[in-house]
Amino acid sequence: MHSRKRIVLEKSEQTIVIKRVKKYAAGHHGGSWKIAFADFALALMAFFLVLWLIESTTELEKMVIAGYFSDPRSLASAGDGGTPYVLNLQGRPLTLPNQGLNLALVQEDREQAVESSDELENVEYIELARLRETELLQSLQGQLEEVIAGNQEFEWFSDSLSMEVTEDGLSIQIIDRDNRPLFASGSEQMQPYALEVLWAMANVLEDIPNKISIYGHTDSVPFGSDFAQYTNWELSADRANAARRALVEGGLSFQQFAQIIGMGSSLPLLPDDPQDASNRRIVIMVLNQMAERRIMEGTMASELDGGAPPEDAVPEDLPEIF
Repeated sequence: MHSRKRIVLEKSEQTIVIKRVKKYAAGHHGGSWKIAFADFALALMAFFLVLWLIESTTELEKMVIAGYFSDPRSLASAGDGGTPYVLNLQGRPLTLPNQGLNLALVQEDREQAVESSDELENVEYIELARLRETELLQSLQGQLEEVIAGNQEFEWFSDSLSMEVTEDGLSIQIIDRDNRPLFASGSEQMQPYALEVLWAMANVLEDIPNKISIYGHTDSVPFGSDFAQYTNWELSADRANAARRALVEGGLSFQQFAQIIGMGSSLPLLPDDPQDASNRRIVIMVLNQMAERRIMEGTMASELDGGAPPEDAVPEDLPEIF
């Protein structure tokens, strides 16, 4: 009896241990993800920066940049060689930091650079720009051909249109035909169907930045006497100006034209048959940058000289320029 009571007491006196487990937040996993995220953010920023540069730069600036990556030495040599100038994106020479030259020599070079800045040209840049501009003019020619070919009303016009890329730009010749004349006989009045063609062309030409020159040509059939006040010279100039007005009506701006010139019968399309109707034509020249520069430099030179010809100039019978 006593032994059984002792066993019960021993069981009741057993120590009860309560184990409490503390819960902690998840352990720190390190900062490697921050590095990856920073790289991603930097790459994304660089991507948008490239998009912005592509949008804000001109075609010629893009060609300069492309030329640098294709041959960096061509531009780097301009700064590391015997000249302290490089060609920036605007085509003007910039003075590099002093490369061991004294200030007097640097100042002298700067003055010489200002005087001869137009002569400092990068050959590779010019060639690259010329090739790119030729491609753009060829693309423009294709667009104009599609516009003409895509309109059944212009089927008659297929044998009256001649286009080619020349050293001055895209030449668009609209040739007169006896059975389909562009103008009324002896007049600057353009036929309605010819107006529609020029309006269709204007829809394409209004989107380009190039300047445009228009040349009017006639055949050699006399128009009035030698002493008449209105001759083939005036007629060709008036017809060229009529073509300009038609293009303006089609959407071109006044500032897009560089020259409107009457050539008379001085440059026949068929020299062996100067009286042929094909010699009566309008030439619309979409100028490239070199041709536009020659025209603008000639204009500026005449304005600076007060319109007086140089002393060694030889007088010529030139067509009237409007």
